[in-house]
Amino acid sequence: MELAIRLLALMQLGGRIHGADGHIWISVEEDYCGYGFNLHEWLRAGGIYLNSKIYGGVLEALDTIDAALAKIGKPTLFELYNPEIQFLGKRGVGEGRIQKVKKGQGGVV
Repeated sequence: MELAIRLLALMQLGGRIHGADGHIWISVEEDYCGYGFNLHEWLRAGGIYLNSKIYGGVLEALDTIDAALAKIGKPTLFELYNPEIQFLGKRGVGEGRIQKVKKGQGGVV
């Protein structure tokens, strides 16, 4: 559960991690206007440059973000998680959000 909470907290900050080229990458939305949290702005204001290419796995990426947050006096991702912002919900499928269209015209909108 701790992993899920840390990932959800990263979303609150306008960040995400993904795998490509055999590495894990950290990306942030520079202009993220979430809930008063913006990882990019926090790091810039604190004078921290964070290399986005992680040679380890997801846990190393999250630990690296936590270490960067500590250098600017911010709480860890786990501590930042707010269940009212990134809530888990009750589960289930929003069938009204899924529409069958012609092949080649689908995607996420």
